[in-house]
Amino acid sequence: MVNLVLVSHSEKLATGLKELLAEMAPDTPVLIAAGLEDGSIGTDATRIEETLNTLDDDGVVLTDIGSATMNTELALELYSGERTVRFIDAPLVEGAFLAAVLSGQSKSVDEIEDGLKKEFSK
Repeated sequence: MVNLVLVSHSEKLATGLKELLAEMAPDTPVLIAAGLEDGSIGTDATRIEETLNTLDDDGVVLTDIGSATMNTELALELYSGERTVRFIDAPLVEGAFLAAVLSGQSKSVDEIEDGLKKEFSK
């Protein structure tokens, strides 16, 4: 099952979203790479890469705003794991819901990306 990685400036926001996703798609693995190590607001490419290295299957990454996207792109450049990991530019909350449901239906990374692009590129 495709893992979902939530990259947000706010750990609280990502944790709350993970709780909501557990109601919609309880079997979809959701990982969080949010906030800074000291608990403050921000994103860190190293923390994102470390999260990617814990994936137990392929992954889809969604971000909230600005530097979260930039740090995710850097983390993906640094990532040397064997899993297919794809950043998809979609709204964090709505995209995460759709991605989690599609993952729960055993869709592949490519199918999840296609579904998100179809829904959010209108």
